[in-house]
Amino acid sequence: MARQSLCLLGSTGSIGRSTLDVIARHPDRYRVESLAACRRVDLLFEQICAFHPERVVMVDAEAAARLSTRCRDAGLTVEVLSGSESLAALAASDSVDTVLAAIVGAAGLLPTLAAVRAGKRVLLANKEALVMSGELMMSAARESGARILPVDSEHNAIF
Repeated sequence: MARQSLCLLGSTGSIGRSTLDVIARHPDRYRVESLAACRRVDLLFEQICAFHPERVVMVDAEAAARLSTRCRDAGLTVEVLSGSESLAALAASDSVDTVLAAIVGAAGLLPTLAAVRAGKRVLLANKEALVMSGELMMSAARESGARILPVDSEHNAIF
């Protein structure tokens, strides 16, 4: 069985960290392609060292600059990007099979929608995405063939 390629949006939050714990126990099934966080440089750096993603995004540009310097100084070849546009590009990347959408609040809406429009399998931990744009999200999923799977008990009640 081929390993699933994952993009974790919100990797430094509690759901992202829990997901990485599961991935670490199943390296034969999952590969971390990309990680995204807002500004927790130290934790994202640790995750990069542990999971060796190809690309990471930090929404905060100053945090991204600090992370880039740390990675370069450590000899890591990960591509460090910044900004919300980069989040959407990460989520829609051809090299990603599955996207964990765990960015809190409205900040998670555009990258989640980008993943859905790209036909990804989306593990939805951000209820705001459905609350703010439920019809748009579901319509995009029907058009692209994306699968939206809730990973939170509140979401399971909806589905």
